[in-house]
Amino acid sequence: MKPFWTLVRKNFHDVRWSLFLSAAALAALGWLLVHVASLQETRIRQALSNGKGFNWVRQMGLDADPPSIEIMMAFWNHPFIILVVAMWAIGRGSNAVSTEIERGTLDMVMSRPVSRSSYLASQVLTSTLGLLLIAAALAAGAYAATFYNILKVPPPFWLLMRPAFNLAALAFPMYGYALLLSSFDIVRWRPLTIASVLTLGGFIARVISVIPVFKDSVWQPWAERASLFTLYNPVDAVSERSRYDFDVAVLLGLGSACIALAFLAFATRDLPANA
Repeated sequence: MKPFWTLVRKNFHDVRWSLFLSAAALAALGWLLVHVASLQETRIRQALSNGKGFNWVRQMGLDADPPSIEIMMAFWNHPFIILVVAMWAIGRGSNAVSTEIERGTLDMVMSRPVSRSSYLASQVLTSTLGLLLIAAALAAGAYAATFYNILKVPPPFWLLMRPAFNLAALAFPMYGYALLLSSFDIVRWRPLTIASVLTLGGFIARVISVIPVFKDSVWQPWAERASLFTLYNPVDAVSERSRYDFDVAVLLGLGSACIALAFLAFATRDLPANA
């Protein structure tokens, strides 16, 4: 097992700066969004007291008189949050095999007493832990901000970790299909491009599916079901109407299936002579 943990340490060393910057960006954004939620909650309470805020609250996807945590989570659908975890997942997945082949460094790694499965497992472990750390940084930044901003009912950290874990689970299939594509290829740009297009297509499908003018379209349910982003619901993750367990299970299942296929593809493929 020593070569395996050596590879894990090497992988973390290679990604330390991107991991730190991604985690720091989400922690800062988590803090900022709590400040915005605090201001928004104050306005909502004032509007509700005047009987004028119910339409406004419904437009945010919330019930009447929503708790503080749901107002906070309404902002966790911000595209920048999704972009950070998607970039991490797709970048790590596309780097795992094809980039090492393209650089000619995979032959040096495989010349050590390490199997192909151990090599790929070290990549998966590093990337999975990285996703969890980035998502936890978002929750930690938000939790720290609750001590410096006025909220009617500040949420506990464990409750913030539920939507944060849903976010990490959302990125897990993205990592899975990027890794699968990388396991077949010898250059980085193809799996990176294909995985990015798939992710962007899913995001566009989700946006289109929630536009009111398309609500009665025949293809609207298909667009909604075809998107992974439908399974990321930060507001629902902290509410009583939660489909959290089902959504997370589906995301983890899809990611695990892609990773299993990547192991099979990498174990049975022919590597170039320099690898």
